[in-house]
Amino acid sequence: MEINIRSERVSDYSSIANVNYEAFLGWRPDDHFVTEYILMDLLRHNPMYDPELSLVAEYNGRVVGHVFFSPFKFIVLGQEQLGVVLAPVAVIPEYQRKGIGKMLIEEGHRIAREKGFTFSLLCGHLEYYPKFGYKTEMFSLAGTDVSIKMEDFNSEGLTDRPVTGQDISWMLEAWKNQRGTDTLALFPGDYISLWSNHGFRCRCTVVEKNGRILGYARYVRTKPLIIKELLAKDEDIPDLLAYLAWKEYGKIQCEMHIALPVEKLQPSLTDTNNFELIDKRNADKHFMIKVLKQNSPIAAYCEQLEKGLIKPGIIVFPAMFDVDEGRDF
Repeated sequence: MEINIRSERVSDYSSIANVNYEAFLGWRPDDHFVTEYILMDLLRHNPMYDPELSLVAEYNGRVVGHVFFSPFKFIVLGQEQLGVVLAPVAVIPEYQRKGIGKMLIEEGHRIAREKGFTFSLLCGHLEYYPKFGYKTEMFSLAGTDVSIKMEDFNSEGLTDRPVTGQDISWMLEAWKNQRGTDTLALFPGDYISLWSNHGFRCRCTVVEKNGRILGYARYVRTKPLIIKELLAKDEDIPDLLAYLAWKEYGKIQCEMHIALPVEKLQPSLTDTNNFELIDKRNADKHFMIKVLKQNSPIAAYCEQLEKGLIKPGIIVFPAMFDVDEGRDF
């Protein structure tokens, strides 16, 4: 079987969508809801999007497979690095188990390495991706469970609104102050599409107090509330969390999960009568990294993590990945 691997073209978009729909419908046959091809459209809004890192597999002129590597800036051991996120990879069912996925992934690794990317990151199947050199248990998606138990809360002067392009400069500075020295973090970027709402149950909101920005939160409206991104000064975090609890539940007694390490929240939430914190970081086996460049900060990060010298970094995927949230509506 002669397979041609090449970069995607605009004329391929419909064929790529079809490949992903057919491939992922097989993974969730009872769901009848596939988001991967929608995610790809949103990822093409990323200003770092590179069509040379979105590859198709052709057989007899037909697109039968596809892999998408999305470039992002990362913080690795406090240094800025370039990495790619592998998601998704798909082959239509009748052409699976013929090595097409392997060809796509290996070619993507080669191109990414030549372009200067130092690593590839993914959440994937434990039996498959280690074959390509991916190390398991390399990062966490979870952060800290926070229990709020407040009897009184003064909401006077507090309001919330959608995030706008005018907020970006403030958010970028706040993000760098908060996560710029992390062992591992994904930098969201400086475009509104990377910070705004993309999920049915998701919200991206700016909270103000008497006209001053108190903070930014990107969260999923579930119980407990899942806060994926939280930006605020230490002294403003208690009011911000209390407001979000009051806004969503009508009371200041609830559970939240925040994708920040416990040591970054402890200085703000010192009142143990009102706040209880539990570290939930977990480097799951499915959270993987492949080092594309040795003698790099990411290679050092992986080595230190494997030796237990550091705790796993917390990865927060950009807002477009939230398209898969709230699928049971």
